Amino acid sequence: MLNQRLNEVIVEHGGEIYRLERAKHIRNECLKKNVPGILHRLWPTMIYASTAIGGSFATYKADIQFYCGEQLPFINLLIYGGSEGFFAVLASIHTDEYFLLPTHAFFEFIKEEDIQQAQPKTLLISEIEPGHKYELVCTNDAGLIRYRMGDVINCTRFLCRADDLVPLPAAPAEIPRIPLISLAYRVGTLLDIHGEKISEQDVINALQQTICQWREQGILVDLCDFTSYPRLDVSPAKYVIFLELTNDHGYKIGAEQFEILKNTVNAEVEQQLCKASQKYQHSRSLTRLGPLNAILVRSGTFSAFMSKFLQTDRVSPVQVKPHRKLRNEDHIRFFYDSQIDTSLS
Repeated sequence: MLNQRLNEVIVEHGGEIYRLERAKHIRNECLKKNVPGILHRLWPTMIYASTAIGGSFATYKADIQFYCGEQLPFINLLIYGGSEGFFAVLASIHTDEYFLLPTHAFFEFIKEEDIQQAQPKTLLISEIEPGHKYELVCTNDAGLIRYRMGDVINCTRFLCRADDLVPLPAAPAEIPRIPLISLAYRVGTLLDIHGEKISEQDVINALQQTICQWREQGILVDLCDFTSYPRLDVSPAKYVIFLELTNDHGYKIGAEQFEILKNTVNAEVEQQLCKASQKYQHSRSLTRLGPLNAILVRSGTFSAFMSKFLQTDRVSPVQVKPHRKLRNEDHIRFFYDSQIDTSLS
């Protein structure tokens, strides 16, 4: 059906001549790698672009914004859901906040400080407060009973009359206590050899702080993606983090600056991870863990990894999630083979 419709559009716009002109236009626009807004240039009538930009997906926001440019609105995913069901809808195109859907599931909330408990106390939706984080628990008619979602959400604020997110009655009316939420991170331990329980958010924070340190030195790089694994074949055991960097558009790293990156990446990430995780710092001080290895990989490594290993006939591209922890030996070898020695390009 799609090919048939495309052929109809081609005929409608002039047949083979249009096809050739369109292909030439697309090729020319794709060659403008440092010009933002390629989505708008290729599809000028596109209304908006939407994808997940909360939680661990926030690291990709700047890159997607570059493709959108200033003329194409870029908004968070309209629905918060998963294979378990739909749980919230976007409150506004101007925010990453959601309204929960209490008609789709019964929600309970676990305070962030209680998440590690086996049987933590839960709160009702009427008991959560802005400025706090909670793990989401849901019960629905599909058979889930007090199911711990593994998602930690921020309660950002309550809906009030001053907001323009949804139309409210003109006449004075009591507004119920309606919390707005945003996604924070996934529960779970990313790295844990001796009980450090380092979370994905701990590693993201450490890498982002490392990037900030480099940018303060005039090295204009950003984090593209990362993954990790615990290396247990050495003594003491250590963590290995593979990270891919991107340059600011129009900026090229010189050889001297790249030497700084190579020479400081291990120490900088180590220092920032110690700040992000007290348990990791404790294990390092007792020398139960060796110093981590932070390995820079070539540009395009994570895209190639997704194409080669993650996208299959059985998995839709929208279902592929970031692989933050490597368990497969072939995957680990792929990243070692992709490390760079001389340049970021």
